[in-house]
Amino acid sequence: MELQRQRHYLTITTACVLLFSAAIVFWSVSAVDDSSQQLPGLQTGHASTPEVSRDPEITIPTAMTQRQLRGPLYDAKPAPPPKPSPPQPPPVKSHPKLDLSLIGTIIESNNSLAIIADANGEFDVKAVGETLELAPDEIVITSIQADQVTLRHLGKTTTLSLERTQKKPKGANGNRNNRKRGLK
Repeated sequence: MELQRQRHYLTITTACVLLFSAAIVFWSVSAVDDSSQQLPGLQTGHASTPEVSRDPEITIPTAMTQRQLRGPLYDAKPAPPPKPSPPQPPPVKSHPKLDLSLIGTIIESNNSLAIIADANGEFDVKAVGETLELAPDEIVITSIQADQVTLRHLGKTTTLSLERTQKKPKGANGNRNNRKRGLK
């Protein structure tokens, strides 16, 4: 019997809730009584709209009339800054080929000199620690020996050696032109 009593209470509670809900719906849909007290300026059944003055002195800026009313209420997030590219290694400077030749050396105990020529035939005579005035620039003589000179150009060390070309000695045949002259 206990179970039947619980069902009976639940049925009565459900019926009361349904009646209460129906009363609220009926009350919200029903018209407002005209005899009730009204607020000034409000009419029953009509929405109130404020009157717009037609004063010619009031102008609305163009920026306000062109404003997007349905846009977002917040500013868009700024674009993230571009990611920095990984640093690229500096380009490798190619050292120009030193087109120089050692013509000769003058060796002295306290001051040795080197005679160096370039491809154009221009030459320069300099001591250790001095900079050549030949192209390319910034060539410094680091050491002078009897048959070779060491140069430093842009951090790179180069050695120039004397070119020893052995000329054929003129033998008995000599120069034919000279021989012919002697026969005359």
